[in-house]
Amino acid sequence: MSGTNTDRIALALITRYLNNPSPITRFLKNAQAYGHYIDRVIVAYSHGVEEEVVEELRAWVPVDIVCAHNDLQMRLRLLDLGLQPSEVEGLLVVPSWPCHNEVPYGAYRNTALIKAMLEGMDYILFFDDDIYPKVLLAHDTGEIAWETIDFVGNHMDYLSEPDITATTSDYSGYYIIPPMVYEGLDELLIGLFKGSAIEYMNSSESHRCLVFGPAIPENVKSTSKLLGGNLGLDLKMPWHLAPFFSTTYMFGEDCILGRGEDTLLGQAIKESGGSALDIDLRVFHNTFHDFPIEPDIHQKTTANRFYRACLGWIGRNPFLTWFMERNGWVESSFEEEISHQRIGLVSGGVKTAEYLNDSRFERLPYALDAAMVSLPDMITRYERLRDGWTALIEFLATSPISGDFDEGEELKLAS
Repeated sequence: MSGTNTDRIALALITRYLNNPSPITRFLKNAQAYGHYIDRVIVAYSHGVEEEVVEELRAWVPVDIVCAHNDLQMRLRLLDLGLQPSEVEGLLVVPSWPCHNEVPYGAYRNTALIKAMLEGMDYILFFDDDIYPKVLLAHDTGEIAWETIDFVGNHMDYLSEPDITATTSDYSGYYIIPPMVYEGLDELLIGLFKGSAIEYMNSSESHRCLVFGPAIPENVKSTSKLLGGNLGLDLKMPWHLAPFFSTTYMFGEDCILGRGEDTLLGQAIKESGGSALDIDLRVFHNTFHDFPIEPDIHQKTTANRFYRACLGWIGRNPFLTWFMERNGWVESSFEEEISHQRIGLVSGGVKTAEYLNDSRFERLPYALDAAMVSLPDMITRYERLRDGWTALIEFLATSPISGDFDEGEELKLAS
């Protein structure tokens, strides 16, 4: 891949199984088409890797495969740098893995982020396996209009500016909540701590929750809302960064992964004096994996996904509410806000269950109760992660790492 920029850029993907090269190669091809040199791809995985996929990717670019639950090589390297065992454990150990074979989303992203730092990368650009380097412009009378965009270039145009720590944007495609309007939806959204979506959902009969984007960014603005699947980070000033963090909790026999691993990062960047920009680059998100079919909430697969999303938001909310109160970002007390959420889940859950003829939604208040039981463990895990992160950043701030660089390999890849 050709390019004159001397900054070292990594692309990062998180996945349970690395068994398909296409989500990565479509971004490598996009970068190549616009003349960008990518120094490496970092994949944080949990459950498995197919070696032939790795070899196919390495024909394009150096690839780092890192385990999202206590990667041994990363552990040894952090210890070698001088971090204490307890600090390394706070960064890498995933308690939900040995018990339930589940990894919270934040742990995946932190593994990729730490690897990029240890390899001396200047920038890291995250995308997810259902994201595409193009924008959905229109979908009228069955005709779909797309525009391929310069994913790397659009992020780097802003990320390389002084004092910009993060670049991000929302997505084009179907919104994660399917189109629906019914009595009780407002209460449910309040209970899920997603009251900001009420106005949008109440007009969903007209827009069908289908989001379009401009081919050329039009409305770049400051933001504290980061989206991990469309995110660039400047690693040259790591003291402006914070770790990703997401929760897990047990509900019945299931280990539930909390959503919103990027929520605290956006606030932390703001608090540390860094800046984040929404660059209005609404890359396409194939949210339900069958675009352009419109999601129907009355279909079992769509209802299942929405129910899991609800459990994920509920898993995030006790910790997020605690964190916001601790930092003075909410006017009400923790107890008042959690009570408000539970009331919304009780009333909204019953009405949603009636609307969907799906009794699972009546259980949502009990999911909040279960998440509350896990809150002390969530706080402890966050504090240990924060301590490990602080130790790592202090080391990087005093002893910046320059990644090993093979000039011969660069020439081979750039040809």
